[in-house]
Amino acid sequence: MVAGRARAARVVQISDTHLSAGLGAPPGWAEFVACLHADPPDLVVHSGDIVLENPDDVADRAFARKLIGQLPGPVVVIPGNHDVGGYGPEDARLRARRVKVFVEAWGADRFALDLGGWRVVGANAYLLGDEEHDAWLAAACAGDRPVAVFVHQPLWGDPDDGWAMPAGAATAFEHALAGADVRLVATGHRHCAAMADRGERRSVWAPSLRLLGDVASAGTELRDVDPRPGIVEHTLCVDSSHQFTVHRW
Repeated sequence: MVAGRARAARVVQISDTHLSAGLGAPPGWAEFVACLHADPPDLVVHSGDIVLENPDDVADRAFARKLIGQLPGPVVVIPGNHDVGGYGPEDARLRARRVKVFVEAWGADRFALDLGGWRVVGANAYLLGDEEHDAWLAAACAGDRPVAVFVHQPLWGDPDDGWAMPAGAATAFEHALAGADVRLVATGHRHCAAMADRGERRSVWAPSLRLLGDVASAGTELRDVDPRPGIVEHTLCVDSSHQFTVHRW
């Protein structure tokens, strides 16, 4: 490679690990960790639902930190509904405390960094509509660089089926991204791999590392029929295009 020349960036996305002290590591975890150490990516993103199901389970959180700590850095995480609660009124009442605990455990509930010629951003899906969070997200995505955004809950789909963001959160998300050159929105939550292109923006759903599902939204161009857990490897190209591969074991 010629010195100073930009290169494509590799980002490995894992999602919905649902880690539990009682259940132990997901099948194939040791092999997955070994593969990452053998060929480390530029970044590992965990796109939420790190713990099994209870945001307040201290043992599960400690176990998850132990396992995620085995991955080669840099590693960034964002919360899922099982990490800080979903969109319901009771979850909203507990949100501030749970986000505080999440930040204490993982260092942050969001991230923004530059990788090659891209801006890579992770948002807290459950603070969308919060003035401070949305102002941060808008500032993080601003500029003329291509942007890849990671967020746990899918932006589009049926907002009443429990899998897509509610309309209010989706509107806040789109408002924060307005004017930015967003090329990729990468999510989890549905426990299956799916992809859809809308204009220059690509949406990619990551499969679960533990729990399998088949709840891809209608209209996706890739529907998951593989019964194995998996991850997504994203390639952020120097020409602002995006490629991805779903890896299984």
